[in-house]
Amino acid sequence: MRNAESKPAAGSDRFSGATASTGFLLQRAHRRLRAALNEALRPVDLMIAHVAVLALLAERGDMIQQQLIEILDADKSTMVYLIDELERQGLALRRRAPADRRAYEVHLTRAGRDRLVAAGKIVERVQNDFLAPLSAPDRDRLNKLLSRVAGPQNP
Repeated sequence: MRNAESKPAAGSDRFSGATASTGFLLQRAHRRLRAALNEALRPVDLMIAHVAVLALLAERGDMIQQQLIEILDADKSTMVYLIDELERQGLALRRRAPADRRAYEVHLTRAGRDRLVAAGKIVERVQNDFLAPLSAPDRDRLNKLLSRVAGPQNP
């Protein structure tokens, strides 16, 4: 007779291997990297979501809030919070969009560019540490594979 402690829970065989599934592993890696980035960015008073907004503005120029929401796949209230915080720190400004007076464009300030440079160095270091178990060719292959499943980057 089996000991009750060694008996698998009813229905648990359905989930065997769940922690080895691609979705689970992607989620776990994402959470670990996000936590490490947010912790490392604390000295520059940013979180990785702020850096994502700043980086998009630096790369693409002024953008309407709705564009940022679509590209970052964020909800409206989260984006409002992020931009409010960036404005409070003097890193970004909202302006009425010239083409649509109902919309707001977000503009990256000089201070925002400077902070992004500092944050970028931190992000690069943390990502390199996080990906240290992978060789350079493995990292390149991972990026290519993730790009294929992540979908288009230019909404």
